[in-house]
This record gives sequence, C-alpha cells and structure tokens, in this order.
Amino acid sequence: MPIKLLVHSLKTLVAVFLLFLGCKDITNSTDGKPPCGGHAPGIVPAPAYDSPIWHPSGKFIGFNHTPLVSISYPYGQGCWGQQHFNGDSTGFWLINSDGTNKKRVFPYTLQTPAWSPDGKWISFVLGAQIFKMRFTGTTFDTTTLTQLTFEGRNFFPAWSPDGQWIAYDSNSESPNGMNFIWLMRRDGSEKRRIIYEPSQGEIRMPHWSSEGARIVHIRYLVGTFSSEIFTMDSSGASPRRLTVDNWTDRHPRYSTHVTTIAYLSNSNIWIMDSTGNNRRQLTTWGVDGDFGLPFSWSPDGSKIIYTRYQSTDWTYANGTIWVVNVETGEKQQLTFNLPRK
Repeated sequence: MPIKLLVHSLKTLVAVFLLFLGCKDITNSTDGKPPCGGHAPGIVPAPAYDSPIWHPSGKFIGFNHTPLVSISYPYGQGCWGQQHFNGDSTGFWLINSDGTNKKRVFPYTLQTPAWSPDGKWISFVLGAQIFKMRFTGTTFDTTTLTQLTFEGRNFFPAWSPDGQWIAYDSNSESPNGMNFIWLMRRDGSEKRRIIYEPSQGEIRMPHWSSEGARIVHIRYLVGTFSSEIFTMDSSGASPRRLTVDNWTDRHPRYSTHVTTIAYLSNSNIWIMDSTGNNRRQLTTWGVDGDFGLPFSWSPDGSKIIYTRYQSTDWTYANGTIWVVNVETGEKQQLTFNLPRK
C-alpha cells in the first residue's frame, strides 16, 4: 500500500474515532444515588491510552495515545461526564520505563502493535491486514512500510523468538469465515495455516513461548459463551487446554521465563503456570481489553504494564497506564490524564 494511501486511511480512522468520542453523552449513577439528572448509567467511551507494549530493550514502552484535555460534568461532579480529547496529538507514543520522557513518535495509532525480538521492527494491523515498519530507535521509517497480508481478515501478529516468523489469526481460505492461526515468514512469504478445527470454534490471539516450541492462544468454544486458553506446538500439533472456568479468557502471553502465562479474564490480569496450574489474580480494578492490547510483559518477566480501565469511572485516573510487580503485586501509575488548567 503506498504511504499516501496509508496516511489517508489512518486520518480517516482517527477522524471517525474522535467524532465517536466527541458525540458520546453517556450517563452514570454513583454511590447508590438516583441516576444523575434522571439519566440511565452509561459507559466511558474509550481510554486515552491503549496497547502498551514493552520494547525488547526494556528501556521504554510504546502505546497509543490521544490526550484527554478535560472532562465536563453536566450534572455535577461524580455523575457521568463528557470527555474532550486533543485529536491533533493522537498517535503512537513512547515513555521511559520509569515514566519519564513521554513523547509522540508517530502521528497515527497502531492496532495490536508488536515489536520484533530485536526491537528494530514493529508489526500492526490496518484495515484487517498486517503491516510492518522499521523502528530507528527514536521514530519509524515510513519508507520501509510493508504490507504482509492481502487476503481475508488478519489480526494479532506475534513474532517468533528468532524473528523469522510471524504467527497471526486469519479467516483466509476459511469457508465458514472463522479465524484460525497461520504462520508466515517475516517478509510475508510462505504463509500456511497450522491449525483448522471448525468443530472446536475459532482459534485466535497467538503468542510464542520464548524458546519457540509452543504457541499459546484462545479458542471460542462452540455451544458456549466462553473462550478458553490452550497451547500447542509451533507446528499446530499437541493442543492442550489450560483454563476451564467458562469465562471469557483472552490475550494470553508467555513471560520470558516460559513457565508463566499472563492472560485477561473477567476484565483483570491473571497469571498461571504454563501447565494451567497455580492461577493468581494480579489486578482488581479493571483492565482495558476492548480498545487495544490490554498488557505486556517486561523483558525480564518481573513486571506487567497495562491500561487500567473501568467502564463506569469518569475520573481522570481512568484509562491510564500502570505497572504491576508480578511477585509482590505492587502497582505504580506510569501515565496521567492532566486536566486543562
């Protein structure tokens, strides 16, 4: 896709997104009181931050961000609000792992971004197709923009540990329109579907173990309203079910230690052994899993960064990026929504 066409497409997506946000007058009642102004409860349209991903160097974190300028409260503080965003500053941003030096490095958001293992490339989704672009260490080189998929609907690119392959889910060549997991070379060649089990439901959201032997993923189970976490060999063989709670478990991610998997369940982050045992809940307030990628492991496997989000919280603290220590559970806020002075 030519860069001018990509830019036009991104501008259109951003414009539609901001129009949606600006027009949302959603209501909320709090503290058991009657709904504010007689309005029914509502949902915060979207967080100002989404899809935080730790760079493989461990030095900084990338994320999508549209600055939240202010929140107005037509029916008083504590009631539902109206969010006001600065669309001119929308884009992909970086911040140091200690929370300093926040800066925009690309004027467009990147859907489900993923760093290559060497940190020199980023893959992402645009219009249900997968692209990659070179990262210079400070910004993106748009002359290297490369479209990798061209057929079907393709999502959730995940690089193999050696950087030679990308796993993703796609409905290409799927007669029933369901998505299953595919592999392709880093240049988009040698595409092949590694698993196809329509009787078991869709198979999506792949992520590699650090030694490259296994791929963790979710399966939307036929006849239920749940998605569960499975692993399989990188060839698609030897599937194994890890969760059986009949919840909506999503976005599983191996840590660098291989022995631990984090995932989103019931709108919070959980971790478990790679065998599915010793499950433990890490967050309780709520994590965004609908507007972008919910979380990312630190390269050393000691911390997880995530977007803290609760659909009925109309405060400035909502929709910001936080870090949790996996061992201690200690949490730290990394980004902030600053009201206009």
